[in-house]
Amino acid sequence: MIPPPRGLGQMAWLLRRHVAPYWSAVALLLASGLLATLLGALLPVLMAPILDLALGHPATASAGRIGLGALSLQNLGAAFFQWFGISAVTRPFAAIIVLCVVYVAVGLLKACIEFANFLLAQWIRIRATTGIQRDLFKHLMGLSMSFFNRQRTGELVSRLESDTRSATSGLEMVVSSAVTAPLLILFYSYLLVRTSPLLVVAAVAAAALHWGVTHAIRRSIRRLASAQFSVFAELASRFQETFLSIRIIKSFGAEAFEQARLATVLERVRSVHFRFGLYKHADEPARSAVNYLVEASVLALAAWELMAGRLAAPTFFLFLYVGRAVMAQLGVLGGTYTQLQPILAAADRVSELFAVAPAVQDGPEEIDAFVDRISVRDVSFDYGGERVLEHVSFDVKKGELVAIVGPSGAGKSTLADLLLRFYDPLAGAITIDGRELRSFRQESYRRLFGVVSQEALLFNATIRENIAYSREGVADAEIERAARIANADGFIRELPEGYATVVGDRGIRLSAGQRQRVAIARAILRRPAILVLDEATSALDSESERLVQQAIDRVIRDATSIVIAHRLSTVLHADRIVVLNDKRVEAVGRHAELLERSDTYARLYRLQFTEMAAAEHP
Repeated sequence: MIPPPRGLGQMAWLLRRHVAPYWSAVALLLASGLLATLLGALLPVLMAPILDLALGHPATASAGRIGLGALSLQNLGAAFFQWFGISAVTRPFAAIIVLCVVYVAVGLLKACIEFANFLLAQWIRIRATTGIQRDLFKHLMGLSMSFFNRQRTGELVSRLESDTRSATSGLEMVVSSAVTAPLLILFYSYLLVRTSPLLVVAAVAAAALHWGVTHAIRRSIRRLASAQFSVFAELASRFQETFLSIRIIKSFGAEAFEQARLATVLERVRSVHFRFGLYKHADEPARSAVNYLVEASVLALAAWELMAGRLAAPTFFLFLYVGRAVMAQLGVLGGTYTQLQPILAAADRVSELFAVAPAVQDGPEEIDAFVDRISVRDVSFDYGGERVLEHVSFDVKKGELVAIVGPSGAGKSTLADLLLRFYDPLAGAITIDGRELRSFRQESYRRLFGVVSQEALLFNATIRENIAYSREGVADAEIERAARIANADGFIRELPEGYATVVGDRGIRLSAGQRQRVAIARAILRRPAILVLDEATSALDSESERLVQQAIDRVIRDATSIVIAHRLSTVLHADRIVVLNDKRVEAVGRHAELLERSDTYARLYRLQFTEMAAAEHP
């Protein structure tokens, strides 16, 4: 589902989707919020009889019945005593003490409920955040390789971690303010209007001024919040790329260069962060100035009404109390909307990722076996620019070893990516057992494959966990069997902690040849129907290549194998060799045939074996 347009709609979409499982907690939160609002409205009702008694205006229940429609600040104290059937108070100070105790109790109960609401809202928010992170991670895992080719890893991590938290960070504040403030403002305003319409002019002016402050800065806050999220993501990317490339940085003595690049990013961070803080908190003094101005106006107008005899003394003080309460709630509501802007900016960024559709779509069918052949028919492909492959055709029959060779840039690895359906061809089709790859669910199709690439990337986990990756409950005997076939068991057992050795980020604690053999063990543990080896030995030294090639020779005996080879020595005995050159298939055949029929293959063969002979006999 694609999120709605930018703004409150996107935030509502995110929250509705991820808060819905906790509807009972949300209902409890709303109910307790209304209770806190009711208690807040009760405070001026308790204040009225206290002021009446303290200022010598005894209350009486003998007057006409005061209904809600006739209620105002001038008769609030009398209404209170009337509701409780009190016609006279013989000990005013004792009554004041009792009412003060009740006032404090109501205030404490309101504070406790508000704190409980905060905890409940935080409970909901944390679960909503983790739900967004889980769903966004799942969505990203379903996107195509072309998406990840365009994105910086650090920025994706930042959006998954920081933006998702920011998108729900104000949930407790928004819920409490959105429920409480409007209701209290309406109740207090009703009392003010009933008491003196003239004095309400000041309250209306206050609302207009608060709205003006909010309107003046909200767009800048949201724009700067979005810029801040972006520059923080850039900073995270810079840190990640630096640490992942630390070997290259140190090899080139480029520490000072990296520090200078980081300083440039940090300067942008400082600039955006300062301006964001300036706009975000500028509303606080502005709202304070509005409140002081309005309070002074209310005080002056109330004094005018008092001196003219149109307000009693208790009503005068009560009006000031309720007027301040209205100002406070208007400030809370305006401040909430201001603080909502960074949340909306984060929701925009998160929803943008949810809106990205995978370029490679799942088909409806499952596949669990490879029976006959994979056929590549008239396939063409490019990465959005110059063509990489043109009208490529060949077959891979079950049980065969098929090698794909050619000069650098001929499209060999791209062809492997198409066979794994990381991308779809722009033209032509790839079929397995007569059915096009587009008709299958990607996960079920890729379970047929075991893949070993040129760069063996391992996880920062134990060797056992790396070999058993994505398979739970695998017996140690199965892991060790795979390691023996991959020619890895020997060196693993020589390590101090054996299979429990942690290999470090990307397997950095192992040599290139050791990493490659662990990767081969990982690929064959699941006993794949089709094994893809993408230049698995091209980055190794001679000894490591020999050990890895021995492992490969063992593995390919029992599986259909597609070997993308840079070194022709590894594919001389292939059942079929596909020669790529200039984006096309130049020839298909066995080694001896291609030496006669393919100029490209013959040239590569002579070049490589001349170099090998020169190395053996310097």
